[in-house]
Amino acid sequence: MFFGTVDENVKTQLQLGLDEYEQYKIMMDRRFYLTSIILATDEEADGFERERSTIMRMVEDIMEINRYDAKQDTPPKERKPIRLYINSPGGSISEGFSLLSAIELSKTPIYTINIGQWSSMAFLIGISGHKRFSLPHMRFLMHEGYAGAYDSGGKAQDLMRFLDRFEREVVRSHVLKHGKMSAEEYDSKIREEVYMLPEDALEYGFIDEIVTDIDAIL
Repeated sequence: MFFGTVDENVKTQLQLGLDEYEQYKIMMDRRFYLTSIILATDEEADGFERERSTIMRMVEDIMEINRYDAKQDTPPKERKPIRLYINSPGGSISEGFSLLSAIELSKTPIYTINIGQWSSMAFLIGISGHKRFSLPHMRFLMHEGYAGAYDSGGKAQDLMRFLDRFEREVVRSHVLKHGKMSAEEYDSKIREEVYMLPEDALEYGFIDEIVTDIDAIL
């Protein structure tokens, strides 16, 4: 991705070094892509230790962009938005809520765009955007979270009690906060697989716009 002429970008890369140039590109471009399952750090490492998961890199970059904009004394409403393009079946709750929280707390606007599916954890991330878009014909899936129990009976029960509380106190309030679905309707539907088209998501207030002009999300 280039932001000026080829000569300008080569010159910038030589001046900054590779690592600094990558950070410069992030600051200038402000486009992130979440296009796979959301893995926890230990899952993504596949047996080998890694410094950061893909999600945690996004979290750190969001923080860095906010830090940069604050140093420039740019008011939040005047900052160049971050665009997060999502096509994900969901995944890790812990990693997902790290990104979700960073989006909600970001003073630099973050736009979320459905370019395939927002399912499960990806749905919760997508509806967190300060402005939320969907391409036509995309898919949304909202459902109750689940987790496997791999430990002894007592520990498994402790985990299930925690997850039940997390669903009732955290996930439920998050969905109600970012949409127009009533608490009664949410409670009646959440035990189901709630699939939505963009038109349904728009009616429920989970997105703000169905894209009819590609320029709106570039």
